[in-house]
Amino acid sequence: MRAGGDGPTTSGELAGALLGAPHRFGGRWLDEDAKTVVAVPSSWPPDERLTARISAGAREAGADHVLAGQAGERHAAEDLIEVRVPEAGPLAGLPRPDGDLLLALPGLSGAVLVTGQGYALVAGDARFVRACLDTGIDEARARFARYARRLAGSRPEMLAVSEEFPPRHPPASTPAEVAPGSGVAEQLSLMGALARGELPAAAFAPAWLAAHRRALTGGERVRDALERALLDVFYALEDYAADPSLREPGDLSDEELTSRVRASLGALVPPGGS
Repeated sequence: MRAGGDGPTTSGELAGALLGAPHRFGGRWLDEDAKTVVAVPSSWPPDERLTARISAGAREAGADHVLAGQAGERHAAEDLIEVRVPEAGPLAGLPRPDGDLLLALPGLSGAVLVTGQGYALVAGDARFVRACLDTGIDEARARFARYARRLAGSRPEMLAVSEEFPPRHPPASTPAEVAPGSGVAEQLSLMGALARGELPAAAFAPAWLAAHRRALTGGERVRDALERALLDVFYALEDYAADPSLREPGDLSDEELTSRVRASLGALVPPGGS
């Protein structure tokens, strides 16, 4: 379906509004509302996995269609296509690209630039970008950096892309490395309060899960012993119901949950520490 309305109607107009250098979004568009950019691996033409993620991002943004066009002078006069966003699954009916493919939300609050260089750029507010990924923003950037290093011999341009959009926060492997005020810091604080008997298990569970979601939303990354300890608590909470009337056989009691959390905290104490 041909695009209409007050926004861009041709590929050239869309590219002019969104792009700057070749294979890059323009700084002016990115500066509006301080958009986030994440590079992700991409096949050419875009595969179903990527188009399914873009579809998920559009649904999260409340869009029922995306605008599709191609970058490059030879496509400038082509009409944009309105691609319907399905209730589930990937986008269908995309133009078969022979240049960079642009997919944008109505209103241009978010967009995806699929290049023929082995990567795509996802840009927009954090909510849209996260929905287009299968992990947090920083983790996606870190994954792309590893991917770019593996292909540095054949695709050196991807190293430059990964360096342009690096992770914002280094991963923490110990409590000492966790940023104060972060979601992970709150998770650890709640675990300590439960272990010391300062917080009941029924109040700990929803508060810890809320902090966990905040850490994911903020793209906070953990690794090694800290990652294992937080995962242990997360899995323990999957087997715990704060309301005793809702507990099933095999679910953890308040005391058992507290014991699991103490064990997770104990695993973070270095040898000889206290």
